[in-house]
Amino acid sequence: MRQEDINKLNEPYTNSRVEIGRRFHSSIGADIPSAGALVKEIFGDLDTQSFGIYWWASVNVEERILISDYLYQCAESIETNLVEAKLHYLEWLHARERHNERIADVISRTPYGEIQGQMPPSKAPIDDLPNKLEGMHVCGFFRAIGSSLDCLGGAIINVLGLSSPLRWNDIGAAGSALKKLTALGTQGSQVQLDFRDFYETVKKSSGPEDWLEWTTQYRNMFVHRGRRIISNQLIPREVRLYDSAGQVIPRMTSTMHLAKYPDKSDMEAWIRKDVVLNEDADITLRGIFKSCRDFEESICERLVSIWLERRKTPSLIEQPSSQWNKEPKACKFAGYKPEAEPLRADEIVCNPTLHHRMLAAAVDDAHRSLWANSKWNQ
Repeated sequence: MRQEDINKLNEPYTNSRVEIGRRFHSSIGADIPSAGALVKEIFGDLDTQSFGIYWWASVNVEERILISDYLYQCAESIETNLVEAKLHYLEWLHARERHNERIADVISRTPYGEIQGQMPPSKAPIDDLPNKLEGMHVCGFFRAIGSSLDCLGGAIINVLGLSSPLRWNDIGAAGSALKKLTALGTQGSQVQLDFRDFYETVKKSSGPEDWLEWTTQYRNMFVHRGRRIISNQLIPREVRLYDSAGQVIPRMTSTMHLAKYPDKSDMEAWIRKDVVLNEDADITLRGIFKSCRDFEESICERLVSIWLERRKTPSLIEQPSSQWNKEPKACKFAGYKPEAEPLRADEIVCNPTLHHRMLAAAVDDAHRSLWANSKWNQ
């Protein structure tokens, strides 16, 4: 990380209004206050007597527990993933700085004053590390941004009581579920329809046209597709130095340009020669981060309002048990040394939040019998 960023992280915490678990998020500008508020409201409704969200009385207890706690997971992970995106961005800035230091003298003058260019040779793997880290942190940035948005999608599906599988949710699934809504003539239906319109308005106002679609496509490219080429351009540094003859001493830096159409393959993009965005990647990454943060802050603020309205009138929207009708995919992986001594978990030390979640989910020894004959106990 750059020294200037390390210096900021060395500054003592000063904002006593931010709870301990979120003060780091705030210190690097990756906090989403309304997401934190949503987490607190959900957590406060996890009941250790009736289990799960206490006012979802019409939902079968097993599904109620699992849907309730997974909603908490999704809401809490919105901000957690955005923090990781910011950390990847800060590490990318450092890797980029080191890379630019290495290529500063790639252009030079011959004794006759002629310009020549030659990339510095790599004598050891450490010489190539900055460039590799640049690519890795761009990938990490989009992975984390995508995960933050997908967790927001899960929160939307759950808080709005949409009929969509929750286990494999994402922001695209949430958008699709909202588009499928039809007017049912009930107050709850109107709440959902109003949110759909609000969602589209906030999305459009949070960034340039299709910023969310482009971001999602870039994340999917890194996770699911063949990786696109990242383009760099050498340009002269703004601060100029002159030699004894009055000639400019060439000093170079570089710009990085991200793919304009991440859903296309490399050669598809070259067909039209419309390959990369004009702007430097730093502008793109900062813009995407701000758009995502603004979008999530506004959406979570609205979700908190709807949550409070639903709590006040539980019959407003019936929580569909079908949100948890997808069983986990079978997997028999037991590790590479299954004969290793099993983890002893007779007693565990955990924070109060996890303790409350475990009690509200009936997975402590005193209440585990609730799951004895359940299909989820497989």
